[in-house]
Amino acid sequence: MNGSPSLLQRADRFLAFVTAHLPPPLNDPRVRLRLQAGAAIALAISFFVYLLLFSNLLAPLNRLAADFLYHPSAVQPDIVIIEIDKKSLDEIGTYPWPRAIHAALLDRLQTAPPRLVAFNLLFAQPSPDDAAFATAIRNHGNVIVAATGVQAAAFPNELNSFPMFDVVILPDSTIRDVAQAIGHRMIIPDSDDIVRRVPMAIEANGVRYPALGLAAAARVMNASEIQYDLPARFVQAGAVKIPVDEHGSTLLNFSSPRAGIVKYSYVDVFRGTIPPATLQDKIIFVGGASTIETEDYAIALQLGAERTYNINLQADLANMLLSRPPQTLQPQGALEQLALTFLIALVVGLTLPHVRPLYAVAMTLAYLLALLLYAFEAFNRGTIIQVLYPALALLLTAISITTFRYLSEERRRQFLTRLFRRYVPAESVPRIVDAIDRGELPLTGTRRMVTVLYADLRGSATLSDEMSAQAILQMVNRYMELALEAIQTQGGTVSKPMGDALIAIWNAPLDQSDHAARGLTAAVQLQRNVARWHQKRADQQQLHFGVGLATGWAVLGNMNAVGKVEYTLVGDTVNIAARISAFANNKQVLADTATAQEEAEGVILRELSPVRVRGRKEPLPVWEVRDAEPIAAETEEEE
Repeated sequence: MNGSPSLLQRADRFLAFVTAHLPPPLNDPRVRLRLQAGAAIALAISFFVYLLLFSNLLAPLNRLAADFLYHPSAVQPDIVIIEIDKKSLDEIGTYPWPRAIHAALLDRLQTAPPRLVAFNLLFAQPSPDDAAFATAIRNHGNVIVAATGVQAAAFPNELNSFPMFDVVILPDSTIRDVAQAIGHRMIIPDSDDIVRRVPMAIEANGVRYPALGLAAAARVMNASEIQYDLPARFVQAGAVKIPVDEHGSTLLNFSSPRAGIVKYSYVDVFRGTIPPATLQDKIIFVGGASTIETEDYAIALQLGAERTYNINLQADLANMLLSRPPQTLQPQGALEQLALTFLIALVVGLTLPHVRPLYAVAMTLAYLLALLLYAFEAFNRGTIIQVLYPALALLLTAISITTFRYLSEERRRQFLTRLFRRYVPAESVPRIVDAIDRGELPLTGTRRMVTVLYADLRGSATLSDEMSAQAILQMVNRYMELALEAIQTQGGTVSKPMGDALIAIWNAPLDQSDHAARGLTAAVQLQRNVARWHQKRADQQQLHFGVGLATGWAVLGNMNAVGKVEYTLVGDTVNIAARISAFANNKQVLADTATAQEEAEGVILRELSPVRVRGRKEPLPVWEVRDAEPIAAETEEEE
């Protein structure tokens, strides 16, 4: 029982087994770490954005972001506006006009009857001309007139209830009795004074009045009645189902106030300047603009910069419902909004950790563009994406991922690049850093079979009486340059420059199967470099050196002492190389048996008598490493 593995141990073994058999690139620990961190960041950002969403702290900004999606809708050629403009007032007179004028307009239109005429005008007070106007309405047969609620007599909004009023201004009874329908002209802007919705109906004293544009569309569609189902969030006219909110208002799809629905001057139609045939079978809205309207309305087009009048809004509502298919709009559902926000954050979280910051910025912009294109396409299909929250999740996740990459990888890569640039050839640094990132080269310590070169410069101390300090340092620096050139040419890593001595290693940090041969070749190349340098300055003071080579196991990794980080190695192999070099005569290279067993081109090995080194009971066999081509012969060839 005691010998059986615990549940935790079994889980660890299973996890290790699964990890070992993951397909590329999931078998890379860096990729798994990035995926885990990216998913965690995406989840955290999504939760934060959800809090903002449900708190409504960003509601004004969210409305503005949604306004960015609005663009003018296509207009139906059958819908026109007869506008009471300045020209009409100049020629007919100050408004309000006698209702006989409206009766005359209907009579003019009757010569080529339109399909419907909707008066977006209030005819509340009795007038001597009401009888004539009522006769004209009856003769036309399809006329709608307007009503409006008194804002001062409005009741507070209730859930699943249309706006309710204690007082509604209705047409005079003479006109009301002959009109085919009464439609309200109430417009209720949002809290930022921008119109985005129109109430599909208002209520007063138990009577429900549909919006003028809805009433007109219902008449054109021959809908016998309008169905209202606020708990289900829709109003239906004929086959058209209109999505509404909890107060019965629908989002309005606006046409361009300037270049949308065709407008004719009232006086031009009244006097016959516009031939009646032009308006035959049209759906006509009659109303005023700046000349008789007391206010205009900011609408969602161009981020609320566009302004329009009540008559345009009612005509836009009819245009929206009579389009084929209807151009109704509805907000994105709550679940869809949450899912889209999380999906975008997750996509960003799973992809951006694998790319460098510059590419991450480019991908973030591409994702943002894709989100906007999706939102515009959804708008064209009748759904308004609440684009602020997924965009916010996208940007916050991208910023968090970039910060994570910098703190966990980029800054570390920069540190490693600076660290190893001191030890290895520049072209090897990226490969080393990548190997460390993949976990193939742990900096915390690893045992490796390495070849160590210990080069000891001698006699520099005795020169202090003969040469200036500057000259001595110049000479030592030049020697180090020649040594480093030979070592790095063979791919060696300089572990520890120490005054007038240095240690170089092969097969670390990168794998080098021929590490011993590389060490032998580098030592011979060091002899050549120094010999050539001495020949050029034969009449000057020269330096002496000895080199020791040893091959064996060593521990490599970062050592951190008093805040100073060094990549170094520890082990008996280093000690052997150092002690062998102590037995080397001037310009002589000695190697242990493990190093001498390898063959290197241009290198001659000669076994010497074993030497006794500190720390070993038995004498240590050593080999002299010599250049197969004498330096004199090389010099003659060069000359």
